[in-house]
Amino acid sequence: MPTGSGFCVPLPKDLLASPAWSAMSRQCRRLVDALMIEHAEHGGEENGRLKAPYDTLQMRGMRRSDIKNSIHEAGALGIIAADLGRRSHGARRLASTFRLTWLGTSDGLMPTNEWKAIKTDEEALARVENALRILARQRAIKAAERAARSDNREAKAA
Repeated sequence: MPTGSGFCVPLPKDLLASPAWSAMSRQCRRLVDALMIEHAEHGGEENGRLKAPYDTLQMRGMRRSDIKNSIHEAGALGIIAADLGRRSHGARRLASTFRLTWLGTSDGLMPTNEWKAIKTDEEALARVENALRILARQRAIKAAERAARSDNREAKAA
């Protein structure tokens, strides 16, 4: 490793040449890049506990409205595994944590390489479309629940 280059994150040739890697959108790639930077900043010891706050991702060029889509996209492609936290309200903050699947973790988990299951570009695109369709459905359900709660409050107030 060249002197002064800092910690390097290995990217296997098979991953770089995979349908999963080539199917990533620009915003998804920015997310993965941010997670690799986070991994390097912790000397490779925090995979599985990587954090990428929305503000940090915005500073790295992501649009806030695209972040959740990108997380689901990268997960569907098997590039990352995400343990999604909760939206923060005061002290009840629970950050999402991430794992780069081609790397092991410091607690002994070997690389899981979920991306290897994707054999074609078409399969990669279908997985992304399906993940984003599920996310859109979840968002619609939450919006309907919020509307129903709002209607209930208005009815009680009247």
